[in-house]
Amino acid sequence: MVSPHLQAERDRLLQLIHSIRNSGSVAPINVWISPTPKGEYLYYKLSSKNPAYKNQHLGKMGSIKYRDWKARIQRREVITELEQQLSMLQVLIDRQAATAIHLP
Repeated sequence: MVSPHLQAERDRLLQLIHSIRNSGSVAPINVWISPTPKGEYLYYKLSSKNPAYKNQHLGKMGSIKYRDWKARIQRREVITELEQQLSMLQVLIDRQAATAIHLP
């Protein structure tokens, strides 16, 4: 028998992941923001191993593009952490289900 507490936690994590995905776009893996100094100013660009996202200029730190991509990357990082927790929880659920002892 699988613990209802573990199942409830799994459902909670899945709901959180779903909620975060619905809150806005999520950055793909291997995409990050890099500073680009130009004279006295510091600008930012989107860097990636994926050519579709490589070297997109985001402007200054407070720009709309910068804030948008910063939020996308943060959502990706939170989802990654929650998925790791979900994976560990699933191992516990599977182990519990496999070793369930049925007592009379």
